[in-house]
Amino acid sequence: MLFKIIIQKLIVLLFFIPITSFCQSKVVTGIVKDIITSQPVEGVSIGIQNTNGGTISNEEGKFRITLNQKNSVLNFSHLNFNKYSYSVQTTDDNLEILLEPKAYTLQEVVIRKQPINETVMEALKNSKKQLEKSVLLSTYYREFVQVNGVYTNFSDGLLDYNIKRKSGASDLYVNQSRAYELKDSATVERKKMTESIYFYDVRDAISDAYNLKKLKFILESKNYEYEIETKVDAQGNSIELVTIIPKKEVELGLYYGTVVYDVKTKLILEIDLKKSPDHKQHIPEVNAVFFRFKVNEESRKASFKIDGDNYILVYNQNKINIYIKMKDRFDDTFEFLSDLITTDYKEGEFDFDRSKRHKERSLFSSGNNFTEEYWKTKNIILLSDEEEKIIKSLD
Repeated sequence: MLFKIIIQKLIVLLFFIPITSFCQSKVVTGIVKDIITSQPVEGVSIGIQNTNGGTISNEEGKFRITLNQKNSVLNFSHLNFNKYSYSVQTTDDNLEILLEPKAYTLQEVVIRKQPINETVMEALKNSKKQLEKSVLLSTYYREFVQVNGVYTNFSDGLLDYNIKRKSGASDLYVNQSRAYELKDSATVERKKMTESIYFYDVRDAISDAYNLKKLKFILESKNYEYEIETKVDAQGNSIELVTIIPKKEVELGLYYGTVVYDVKTKLILEIDLKKSPDHKQHIPEVNAVFFRFKVNEESRKASFKIDGDNYILVYNQNKINIYIKMKDRFDDTFEFLSDLITTDYKEGEFDFDRSKRHKERSLFSSGNNFTEEYWKTKNIILLSDEEEKIIKSLD
């Protein structure tokens, strides 16, 4: 009898221990700095070893990540810094991670038979091909809206994109969300106006990142020149950094920026594009049938990572400042900002109730729909101090 009781208790214990140890999550915050300058490093990819989970550091170098195992290793990676791994201790709460700048050597300039834009176009096509697969991307997404220089809307949430088709076309499911808006006498009318012209469609966030339309448009244009640098690190890994230079004599609203791709795989790692300040005076005001508009500023950033055999979107940001005049409805300058990071991914086919898809252009329309304060515990882009002030002004 005693032996039977002992066996029963051991069985219960064996089942109980792994369940509780797995369920006990640990939240770790920290800041990433350049070891030489002590300056914060933005856009560092922070992954949890042996998982697909992760986050990135914000503009202040700060991050927060949730670990579901007691003993976890964090991997820090950035194109301009050496990779670094840190074993999280049970006593760790707030980390200071110091990254060493990567020592690249520049190869000798080689005269290329193929124009640089055609070389980048090959990397673009290869990148799109590698991204075209069935995958479930778990993401954190956020939106900021300004009207005439005043912040009026903010929303963020945990979103799943069920990608089943080419070019990132996907069904969007909002798991949790929150929304803030400026509360004044014009709130109702402003909300209606803003939602009617919301520039970035949250449903298309992945296809927008995958299609690389803006980069393709630039590469096919004759209005740009290019410079290229081949950089090799200590391990012999090569990247090519291409600088996009708008031609000075062209009187159009052109872009400038950089593209970085891996030489061996011909996969794009980073894109950073902006409207050229030297061509700003050439941006036209467009007269449409019922309204007129002018794009004042526009930028796009994206980063991707090669994770073994997988090629995954890490981060995508779009920003536009646009003036719109529409009879008695609009005579305003709007600024829209959207950020998305991939927090986890799973390859394969997944079944969802498609009737629960998100069907609106903005995430803001989902309102406050959360079961926990996910912005305090889940893997997100931490708000900067300035962004925290914005949220409080809207609350």
